[in-house]
Parts: sequence; C-alpha cells; structure tokens
Amino acid sequence: MKAIAMARFRSLQISLRTRFTLGLGAVLLPFLLAAAVGLFYLLPRLVDPLEDIVREVTEEMSPVMHLQADLLTATMPIHDYLVNGDPGESIQFIQLNHRVELAFKEATPERFSLAQERELIVSARREWQQARQIGEALLHLRNPIGDTQAARELKRFDAHVYLSVGLLDQIHDISRRFIDADRATARVTRIRSIWITFGAFTAALATGLLVSVALARSILTGVDALRQGAARLSAGELSYRVILAQRDELGELATAFNTMANKLEQNQKALYELATRDGLTGLYNHNTFYTLLADELARAQRFKRPVALLMLDIDHFKHVNDTHGHQAGDTILKGLSELLNQQARVIDRVCRYGGEEIAVILPETDSDAAADIAERMRASVEMQPFDISMGAPVRITVSIGVASWPLHGDGADTLVAAADAALYAAKRSGRNRISRYEPMRHG
Repeated sequence: MKAIAMARFRSLQISLRTRFTLGLGAVLLPFLLAAAVGLFYLLPRLVDPLEDIVREVTEEMSPVMHLQADLLTATMPIHDYLVNGDPGESIQFIQLNHRVELAFKEATPERFSLAQERELIVSARREWQQARQIGEALLHLRNPIGDTQAARELKRFDAHVYLSVGLLDQIHDISRRFIDADRATARVTRIRSIWITFGAFTAALATGLLVSVALARSILTGVDALRQGAARLSAGELSYRVILAQRDELGELATAFNTMANKLEQNQKALYELATRDGLTGLYNHNTFYTLLADELARAQRFKRPVALLMLDIDHFKHVNDTHGHQAGDTILKGLSELLNQQARVIDRVCRYGGEEIAVILPETDSDAAADIAERMRASVEMQPFDISMGAPVRITVSIGVASWPLHGDGADTLVAAADAALYAAKRSGRNRISRYEPMRHG
C-alpha cells in the first residue's frame, strides 16, 4: 500500500516537459509540429507578460511606497514642534530627513524605464527639498507656539510634502497602466497563438486531436488562472491569490505570484498604518482624528444620535520632561495611551491630537455619559504609576474638557473648539479635573 501511495505521489509531480514528451510519443510525426507550437510558442508568450508584471511591481512600486511612507512620517516633528516647541523635534527631523534621502536614493530615477517616471521622481525630490527648507526654518524659531506666520509656513510645508507624495502616486498610476497594457498584450498573443495552434492541429491527423487538446488544457488552465490573478492584482485586489494545484513550473509560478501579492499587501497595510497612526503612541494621528470625527458627526446627523468629544491634556507635562527627561516623557505618553485605550469602549476612538493633548471620540454618548467616562479616565490616570525605568515611578494627572453634539457644536471645528475651551477651563480651575463646556461661560 505504501509503495502504491508513493507511486501516486510521484505521478502528481510530473513536469510539463515530461507530459509533452509522453504525449508526443503517442502520436505520429505530424503531431510534433502541433506540440512544438504549443511548447515553444504558446506557453512562453502567455507566461512572459506575467513575469514582467511581477518584476515591474516588485522592483518599481516597493521603493516608491517606502518613500511615500517616509515623507509622511517626516512631517510629524514639524507639526509637533509648532504645538509643543520641543527642541528635540529638530533632532528627530534630521533623522527622518536622512531616511527620506536614503529612500530617494533607493528610488533613483535611473531604476525607472520611462522618462515620465524619472521626471516625477525628480519633481517629487524637488518638492521635498523645498519642504525641508521650510521645515528647517520653522525648527529654528525660538517660540513657534501661537505664531501665525509659522502656521502659514506650516501650510506651505504640508503643501510641498503632499505634492511630493502626489507625484509619487502618479508613478503608481503609470505602473498600473503598463500592467494593463501587458495584460492586453498577453490577451492578444493568446488569441493569435490559439489560432496558429488551431491551424496546426487542423492540418494534422484527426486521431491525435484528443491528445493535443489534453496537453493544451493542462497548460491553459494554469495560465488562465495566472492571467486572471494578474488582472485582479492590477485592479487593486491585493488580497487575491491564485489557487493552482499543479506541481509543475506553472505551480511554481503561481507560488511566486502569491508571494509577490503577499508582499504588496503587507506593504500597503504598513503604508496605511504609517499614514493614520502616531509613531510614538500608536494612537490615531491628528489628520486621522479629523477624518474619524467628520465621519462620526455625519453618522450622528443622519440617525439623530448624540456624539461627544473629550480633550485631555497632561498636567505640568513640561515639568515632567524638565525633571526626568524627554525619554521619560515619551514613556509616559505611551503608557497613558495604553491606559486610555483600556478605559475606552470598543466603539470609542482615542487619537493623539498633538503634543501631550489627546482627543477621545465617543459615539452614541450624550454630555452626561461623556462626563462619567471622562471622570473614570481621570481617576484611572491619577491612580496609575508610570515606570520610567529609572528611579521611582512617576505619577501624573490630567485635565479633561467635555463637549457634545449637537448641544455644543454643529460641526467638527466648533465641537473641537468647545472641548478645547472646556479643557482650559479645567486647567484654570486647578487641573486634575473634568470640565463640561458651558456656552455662557466659555463663549
């Protein structure tokens, strides 16, 4: 029984060349022409375009995706510096700028085959250089907090960075167009090859027709699956995988195709995380906060349901940094973020608004329930010691402002302003407390 099982297993591993040889031995000499057409003309011209797609995507798109992620990450120290004025942001910006420069070297224009792609890379680098000059100038400001001119310069800085990222997006578009063109070429070649093969088989003896069809089917089934996979991949379905049970060269190509698709999907997920999450705390970043808040307000308006917003700030955080160092401050920010995520409900969204200020979006929550949640968070922070890996654990307190829709604002900006006003009212009242927005008092 074991010998029979081993024999069956070996039969599943017969390569394409072996199958062609066995098939050709079963027919007369005229079938050599048909088999040669299928082996040396049809198969290579069907598989080669897929190999080109794999090579183009892995060699050109991957460095560009990494470069886009590095560009977006490099904007964070500039934004943080205008919020907290921390000189340490300058060092972080220098490090991130070095990463961007390395990424531009990796995505050098010479690696791209089209002049348009090379021009886009050069233009993207030019935009980044202009953004970097503006960013360096902002980091040299002694007191950037509240500086309106600095805020305008920050908008110019962001505009150059987003333009650079947009230029890199155009390279992705060009790559996709060429993938579509390769796919169209493969389709035309397939039709032409089928007609040539059909003519050769028509001229051959009728007795060999079934053998030739079986050989063609053993090839075309796998090739069609790979072609379909390439089409789905070029359409943006990075989760699609080719299911091919053949244990031959086409099976190996399907495995390589799926490996490439896995890498692309992982890179896309990594890019999404870099674009939406804060690098230090893992919370949603400032831009994502406004996107989430706008979506939640739209849902609340559609279904006439309440939504609340908490603005939370660490009390005397500058003193913590001055006393224990910025690394300790970063450790406390991470620990605080983890604690707030534990205290938050599944439907809540905890975001880093900027510096030591954290925003919490509370769907399906009115003002009273939001105040209860804020008080629970405040108390849990007060009771939680934070280990900074040196000396005694540090204890902190937070002040929290509470605002709700539609009671305190009719849109994202007004709701944020209301929660922010309530936060500073809590600070003025002695810190380590919560404060609800009161229009007559805070307006």
